[in-house]
Amino acid sequence: MEFRPAGAALDHGRVARIADGLPALLAGVDPGARQDEWVGARPCTPDGLPVIGRTRSARIFVAGGHGMWGITLGPVTGRLLAGLVTGRPAPELRPFDPLR
Repeated sequence: MEFRPAGAALDHGRVARIADGLPALLAGVDPGARQDEWVGARPCTPDGLPVIGRTRSARIFVAGGHGMWGITLGPVTGRLLAGLVTGRPAPELRPFDPLR
């Protein structure tokens, strides 16, 4: 994660440095074969907490706004949200209510 001005251009050197470290982590990765490099804001909420739960519509649920923790928190978020969708309330989700 990098804190930069909103309209800052992609730093190709930074991308190259990250890509150069990939083969040590992922066997068979060719850092020179990358494409579609991109830079942009991560989805975050104003209070920094994700939004997880039922919306104003009884048929629509959301799970987002995890910022840089999405991959880490995705499995537990999915498990708790699946329970909520199938009628098993999850008190742990109260702080993340989309209607808060």
